Amino acid sequence: MMLARFGGDFYEIYTADEDRSFYDALFVGQRVYRRDLISGDSLLVYRDTIVPGAEHHWASIHPDESPLQPDEDASDHPVASASADIELLDIHDAFLSLEHHTDIDVGGVRHMHRTVRRVVDLRSRRDATVRDAFGDSVGKSILRSGAELYAAARDSIRDSREPGADEARDAATELFFDPRSFSLDDIDGAPAVTFVVPGVGDHVTGTTLPLAPIPAAPPEWWASVVPTLPSAHDSIEDQWAGHGYTVRARYDTTGESAALSMSDSSGREWSLGRIPVPVRHVFWLDAPALDSLHRDALARAFDEAVLYDENARLASRRVDATGVPRVIFAAAPRRHRRPPGRLTALSPIPVNRRLHRPRTARSRRLPT
Repeated sequence: MMLARFGGDFYEIYTADEDRSFYDALFVGQRVYRRDLISGDSLLVYRDTIVPGAEHHWASIHPDESPLQPDEDASDHPVASASADIELLDIHDAFLSLEHHTDIDVGGVRHMHRTVRRVVDLRSRRDATVRDAFGDSVGKSILRSGAELYAAARDSIRDSREPGADEARDAATELFFDPRSFSLDDIDGAPAVTFVVPGVGDHVTGTTLPLAPIPAAPPEWWASVVPTLPSAHDSIEDQWAGHGYTVRARYDTTGESAALSMSDSSGREWSLGRIPVPVRHVFWLDAPALDSLHRDALARAFDEAVLYDENARLASRRVDATGVPRVIFAAAPRRHRRPPGRLTALSPIPVNRRLHRPRTARSRRLPT
């Protein structure tokens, strides 16, 4: 489950499919929602618009085709397909970073395989710009640095004599710097902006050019992010310092999971289980103390998460000798899709999640 915390409240962030398929043509877009853990209401914060546009055009030139019903199967060999997959990357305060993959193979409409990054302001439920996140002055400086990094990378590709340089030069002709294609990161506790330069056009092949992260001066809202970040970290272990105790995430040699534990000031340590990597944030429920309404909502959300799919992780709540519940919640990465379950008036029909989207040969990243 992916959690966001801003304005004193917790929200679950998830994606859901938007299926507009026909028997002989598959059109599956995606939407991103935020769910208030207190009320249970879901609000749309981001949606793919390319797949619905392709579906609308295809339907207009095939007026005799009828949309598939929920109980109907599609063809095993459709003549057209268009899909979007949105990968949730990270959340800093109310800013959600995501990667949006689009694959379209629709004869007579377009052929496109594109990857972009976006940052969404979960408060306003709109795409955010660098200036929205950092202000005009700092935002202009970051955009200027991004354009300079892109120019330097493009020149490096153009002048390269390494094996495969000709192919890289051909692929680079599709690339154009997009000031909206970025994500927010944190480096040693400070914010950074990472631009990913996408291909542009109706026949792009999915090539992207990731640029080096650009450090930025912390804006005012970053103060709420700092307590969630590791107080100490290296390639083996991350640590978060609480009030009289420390949370540790020790990474295994496979790089796929981490052992989570908690130790007190005397050095005694308790195992909390294993969770997928990366472990990015820890939300503290004791400083300041969280009220019972929010605690119950969090416990209920984690209990519901057990039913999401076969990859569900358990969250436990224990009662100590005084009868006071002691609950620890760690923000898990890449919680994508809500499973079948309780719906609100603003929710779509949800589907089972996937942890990530494997990259295909069509989605290439050029080295910087």
